[in-house]
Amino acid sequence: MYDLDGGGTMDRGEFTALLRSMIEMTDSSLSEEEMNVLLEGMFAAGGFENKEELTFEDFKTMLTQEKDVVNLSGGQLKSEIAKKEAASRPASAVSRPRSAEKLKVETDTAKAPTGVKKHFITFQKFVENNFLHIFYLALFFLITIAIFVERSYYYAVLNEAKGLRRMAGYGISVTRGAASSMSFTFSVVLLTMCKNTMNLLRTTWVNNYVPFDAAFGFHKVSAYTSTFIALGHTIGHCINFYHLSTQPPDFVGCVFSNTIWFRSDYLPTFGFYLFQTVTGLTGVVLVVLLTLMIVFATPWARKKVYTAFWTVHNLYVLLYALIILHGSAVLVQDPWFYYFYLGPMLLFALDKLVSISNKSVPVTVLKAEHLPSNVTHITLRKPRTFKNKSGQWARIAIVGHGDNEYHPFTITAAEHEDVIAFHIRAVGPWTTQLRQLMDPERLREGPYPKMYIDGPFGGVSEDWSKYEVAILVGGGIGVTPFAAILKHVSYLASIKAKINCKKIYFFWVTQNQRQFEWMIDIIREVEESDFDDLVTVNVFVTQFFGKFDLRTVMMFLCEKHFVSISERSLFTGLKAPTNFGRPDFQKVIRDISLQWPKVHKFGVFACGPPALTNSVSAACSHVNKTSSASFSFYEENF
Repeated sequence: MYDLDGGGTMDRGEFTALLRSMIEMTDSSLSEEEMNVLLEGMFAAGGFENKEELTFEDFKTMLTQEKDVVNLSGGQLKSEIAKKEAASRPASAVSRPRSAEKLKVETDTAKAPTGVKKHFITFQKFVENNFLHIFYLALFFLITIAIFVERSYYYAVLNEAKGLRRMAGYGISVTRGAASSMSFTFSVVLLTMCKNTMNLLRTTWVNNYVPFDAAFGFHKVSAYTSTFIALGHTIGHCINFYHLSTQPPDFVGCVFSNTIWFRSDYLPTFGFYLFQTVTGLTGVVLVVLLTLMIVFATPWARKKVYTAFWTVHNLYVLLYALIILHGSAVLVQDPWFYYFYLGPMLLFALDKLVSISNKSVPVTVLKAEHLPSNVTHITLRKPRTFKNKSGQWARIAIVGHGDNEYHPFTITAAEHEDVIAFHIRAVGPWTTQLRQLMDPERLREGPYPKMYIDGPFGGVSEDWSKYEVAILVGGGIGVTPFAAILKHVSYLASIKAKINCKKIYFFWVTQNQRQFEWMIDIIREVEESDFDDLVTVNVFVTQFFGKFDLRTVMMFLCEKHFVSISERSLFTGLKAPTNFGRPDFQKVIRDISLQWPKVHKFGVFACGPPALTNSVSAACSHVNKTSSASFSFYEENF
């Protein structure tokens, strides 16, 4: 293709054309001087500095001697070259590589544990990394089960003399046990919604004993547990109502003489209990409401119909009001809900007042930019009461365009900055509308609409400084939490402030480095101020991973030689190397642990699409099985 004159050789001009085409594929460019330096370097590295033309054998030699750079075995590379020589060779014979990392360490020759010991170590590491999560989950379920068992036993055995159990069967013990345990679980759901309170407690010693980062997950656990118990409670009541509808009226009237009134000769039917009693009617409405809330809380609904999710989820006020009314009829026993509910309700009410106060004052948009990949960068004036930390997030709404429709986004401004910033990718109706409203061209028509902001709230990446060695992995727009962290690290380095973390490894996985040029600018700031080599950055471009061929090999070669000449990446202009392909996180994490043998606990923070975070999670789990060090994994999906 690049032997333009068909002479069977490639002269320097033709080779230059080849290099330029490779570089243009990545939307990069080089000056004439830089191109000449790169050309001379590649010819010299192959031992062809005195040649003006390259034969095909010379070209193969240039590629094969650099196989370590692209992480290819000699056999794989020869197969790729052979494919060009013989078109009949199937494309599937070529293996797609993973990019090489800059982490070069000696191989650990220690024998990995096997059998029972291996499983024990895996379990030990899991408990060590998730002790608080396990403790509070176990405590939650033990209390729930204990309440259920105590109430069920009471109505099955201790309260049998009143006759209700004999008429309704053991279904009454199930419904009473479920009702009382739900009083506890629904109260816990309220606690997990107190975001401002948790954000305040994160700054105190309480954070060492309560995993506030898991609040969202615990919210789902307690909500699904409540729903499961509610299902059992509903089925139990249907059975109870059926049994009661078959009993003589005087028996039923005797049992419910103080709670339900009907004529002595009237036999209440199943429908009577369901639709003509306060307990039954509120129960029906609660079942419908709870079903809607669960359906619209699914990942699909949150992504596709977020407005519907938000609207239905805000019916929680009606839900709790109906729960109180449901038990207030005192059909069987005096309500227990107040004992569990009163404390969490008061705390939630105070927490909600803080949010309302934060949302009462619109915030001015100072600047808006349209960036590649449908990313909108907005900068807001920072209220005096707004105190954020790097890695935190906030909820925002557009004034005049759905004042009560709030969406959560990571704050990309560092804590030392006097503004609030967000990088928001347009992937749905609301974010698309935001991009349209924040178009700089609209300034001709008037100022940008103001924003309501609720927050800040703690994020999982906020705890990076607690570890001696932190590993940050960002994919796509998932780099936003790390943007604030890296900017803050750059600031601390510039003022010579003490940082508890000894080393930060940042791995940026992106389809195209030009998609997030704003992130390149942030990394460049870190590199210029990081005199102590605190941060190590590796950039992985996956754009060409799915179509690996000789062009990809040439990109590796160009990058390698350009870095050796200028000490900067050809494609990003950063000191950090650019790799083509996806990182082998298992190898990366293993190598980092070997580089820091005296560190026993590492923090791994991954933000991005599920495929990326799952890959990092699996790598941590695998290394935890064999390494003496422990890797604590935290994730956020974008």
